Amino acid sequence: MQKNNMMTNFQIIDFTAKHDIHQKFIKSFKSLLDQNTCEDLDISNKNILIETENLDFELLDGDAIAFKSQIDQGGNKIGYYRLVFTINGELLDESLVIY
Repeated sequence: MQKNNMMTNFQIIDFTAKHDIHQKFIKSFKSLLDQNTCEDLDISNKNILIETENLDFELLDGDAIAFKSQIDQGGNKIGYYRLVFTINGELLDESLVIY
């Protein structure tokens, strides 16, 4: 994998598979829901879903990559969940944004 921000789609797919990003996404999101109340998360109920098969990605300065998934509640997009990883696959940051 290149150390610059010029990763190809193939390298993104390889990174995602090598570091099991889909599973990390699911595990992290579940943990967030389990550890917080609806009020903490600014949602009406915890019947929300994320789509991990088609994650959006963004290359960040400092050799990091962010993956983002829309949050769906009852067919409506209510926000997104984002994880930021180092190029070595270590989790740097997570964020939940509710519209």
